[in-house]
Amino acid sequence: MKWIDRSLDSVRVSRRLAPYLREHRGALVLACMLSLGTAMLELLRPWPIQWIFDGALVPVAGRAVERSPTFYVWTGVGALLCVTLVRALLEYFATLRIAQTGHAVTRTLRLALFRHMTELSPLFHARHKAGDLLMRLMGDVPMVQTMLVDSAVMMLTRVMLAAGTLAVMFYVDSLLAWIVVGMIPVLLLCVRLLARTVTVAVRKQRRKEGALADFLQEAIGGTTVLQALGGSGHWVRRFARSNRRSARSGLKAARAGARLGASVEGLLACSLAGTLAVGALRVLDGHLTPGELLVFLSYVRGIAKPVRSASKHATKIAKGTACGERLLTVLDESRAMRASAGERLAPREPRRLAFEGVSFGYGPDEEALRGVDLALDPGQLVALVGDSGAGKSTLVALAVRLFDPTRGRVTLDGEPLASYDLDSLREAVAVSLQTTVLFGDTIRENLALVRPDAQDAELEEALKAAGALDFVEALPGGMDAELGAAGSSLSGGQRRRLCLARTFLRRAPILIVDEPFTGLDPRAAAHVLEALRARARAGLVLVITHDVERLPDFDRVVYLERGEVVADGVHAELARSSERYAAACRLYSDEELSV
Repeated sequence: MKWIDRSLDSVRVSRRLAPYLREHRGALVLACMLSLGTAMLELLRPWPIQWIFDGALVPVAGRAVERSPTFYVWTGVGALLCVTLVRALLEYFATLRIAQTGHAVTRTLRLALFRHMTELSPLFHARHKAGDLLMRLMGDVPMVQTMLVDSAVMMLTRVMLAAGTLAVMFYVDSLLAWIVVGMIPVLLLCVRLLARTVTVAVRKQRRKEGALADFLQEAIGGTTVLQALGGSGHWVRRFARSNRRSARSGLKAARAGARLGASVEGLLACSLAGTLAVGALRVLDGHLTPGELLVFLSYVRGIAKPVRSASKHATKIAKGTACGERLLTVLDESRAMRASAGERLAPREPRRLAFEGVSFGYGPDEEALRGVDLALDPGQLVALVGDSGAGKSTLVALAVRLFDPTRGRVTLDGEPLASYDLDSLREAVAVSLQTTVLFGDTIRENLALVRPDAQDAELEEALKAAGALDFVEALPGGMDAELGAAGSSLSGGQRRRLCLARTFLRRAPILIVDEPFTGLDPRAAAHVLEALRARARAGLVLVITHDVERLPDFDRVVYLERGEVVADGVHAELARSSERYAAACRLYSDEELSV
């Protein structure tokens, strides 16, 4: 049973991915019809040769020759030329149609996979390396497309061609045909057994290539750090080892494919030799004419083409199966947040964001929040303070519903977040993380990512609010200045201010900002603080910060410790009434002084 299950892997993967072919059904049907037309014309190609051979070159003894030899020659040549030209024309259009359909299917699969990835939880992306996911998008999808389109059309065509060829063979000489048929089960068994070996080898190869791609992404992105630490040589040696492993796995896959091709070629050679020996004896016995033997041998060589092609496509199907399994592991991941979202639109002017007895853990023994009760209202500039690992980022993730609490609930205007449409909920919350995310495009495009229709005046207003307008105007090209990869042409503080400006540009009623003052001079920090205060007058603003000097400027401070709200109130009062809060403030001040 296990052997049968393994042999059906490609069928199961193809059936799972078939829905992505629905919009391309018409193009696929046309490609199949054109390919079948070329296959039918292929069956006609040997007969003009038989016509010339038996009518003009070696006339059969006892058969009356009704016309002159030149008639047989010219009519045969004309027929062969017509069949060849029409077949070439159909093959051109078939190849073009298959290529067009293949590119369209690749585009559809990539879009579906990328959309699914963007909707999966951060836990999924934490478990999978970015380089491996990139390899699935850029490397695995084309191989799956080859299996679903190129190989599927060609296998269908070759099967029809083989069936038609066998039918004509039985018409010419049934004894010789049975010799060929007897070899087919052996060929199929060989292809099935060796194709499985190819699938296993390709699975390992794709895993190694995914790991190599992830290593390259991290190494190239951290080139500056590696050079500064003097660790370039070590990473080059690590790359060399990974590169060797990837090359060895690729060689194993190539070796498996070569064994499959060589086995098929050997069996076909045996079949041709046996057919030639028996056919020559039947010509000597008068059961066949020399021209009919040539036609039959031509069909034997012709049937070798679809079998040989089938073996090559069996290798491609095996690779496509392994790559398809990798795609399905992503597509099968549940989009739990979107699946459980309601249809109600989030309020445009929310009055309260509340955490009611909220607990959350990333694993059975990893509780990040414990019974948090916290309510945020408009009109207050709220600071969230706590050590690393205290649960601040988890609180933000729950507010935009990247996760759902394991206990308790998060509500917006008294309604659970799960009751709101997910897109409208996330449009109501603008988040600026401490980790800066910029793209190697212009500053204008990076800002307009959240609002493509924003005017220049709105872009300048957002830059000014984030304290970034002066340095942007000083750049060659201003807002049209090209950034390096991930904004590498800017300093850390400049990147953070651009990300903050992008958050301001969104104009969401709920604003959550992580460490907005890091890397800013006092003047710029005061400017950003005033912009946040202005936003707090009309909306809900939560600022994650360790800047003790700025805490007195906040209307409210919430102190988290080990996933629990330890202190909540005005900074001056908390510094007097809460020893734990006061100790944390002293610790943060000492850290700033040491820096």
